[in-house]
Amino acid sequence: MKILMIALHYHGYTEAIADELRALGHEVRLHDLQPRTLPMKVLRVAAPRLWQSRLDKHHARILKLERDYDADLVLFIQAHQISDANLKDLRVANPKARFALYNWDSIANHDYLDRAPHFDTVQTFDPVDAAEHGFLYLPLFASRRFQNVPNKVTNPRSVYFVGNIVNPKRYLALDAFRKFSADHGIVFTPYMACTPLVRRWLAKEKISPVGLSSGSIDAGEFRRLLEHSNAVFDFANHAQTGYTMRIFENLCAGKKIITNNRRIEHEPFYSSDRILVLPENGNFSEVPEFLDIELNHPEETFPDYTIQVFAAHLANGTGHANPAVGGT
Repeated sequence: MKILMIALHYHGYTEAIADELRALGHEVRLHDLQPRTLPMKVLRVAAPRLWQSRLDKHHARILKLERDYDADLVLFIQAHQISDANLKDLRVANPKARFALYNWDSIANHDYLDRAPHFDTVQTFDPVDAAEHGFLYLPLFASRRFQNVPNKVTNPRSVYFVGNIVNPKRYLALDAFRKFSADHGIVFTPYMACTPLVRRWLAKEKISPVGLSSGSIDAGEFRRLLEHSNAVFDFANHAQTGYTMRIFENLCAGKKIITNNRRIEHEPFYSSDRILVLPENGNFSEVPEFLDIELNHPEETFPDYTIQVFAAHLANGTGHANPAVGGT
């Protein structure tokens, strides 16, 4: 199958998805949906209309390059950045193609409903969005580097966090857990990446943060934290019911998961020995005992949530059973 893939490039994940589609035997042409060059970043804040104009021209160039490709599948990962006119032109240029959209943002965070009618298949990581709008539910995945991870844990009370601080709420949750850990014999190692913009936001909220970093964590250090930590601390950035990438990365790596997303209790992979859902009041009192208990099935690798299976769902236009249908 010939696949034209237009995707939001994010930490190498879209390139990895394209590679998995190729491994399945498909031909893939990949384009960046939203270039993040410095000039484009500046324009997005300083001159949004000019930024959108430049983005429209970028999409038009993709169309011109691929006009004669005659794809079997036109696959978007996110689409709220592209205009109706360019989407319609892509349809005309690829008359036999199935048009598919995958979203790893919730509608509450980025509303893409006006783009959905352009697509034959819409898949989303958010189970409530899927249930409410008749979309396919397709949760995120563990890339290959999070599969078959050696277990080098020597201290069961070891927890790590790697992620971006995008708002004060997330920083305050991590800071509260850091203080709790120090008082309860838990070794908590967070890598909290933070932009200058968010640092100013924290200052405006009269928060004096500690332990913030700039840029992405070194790959070797990330691997060391993963191998030597018993659990990951997961705190979602936004109001969403979909699960973060780190849920599946750590699930498939054999790690325990501490999360604030209660809907996870309805998933087939949930078990109380492996996943602890924090109460809404942010009480961490159950964490020490949760870390101390052993996994009932430490050998489980959860293959249904690997990038290999995720890519097959994208290619086939399929998804997972949705826990939001009949769930709470």
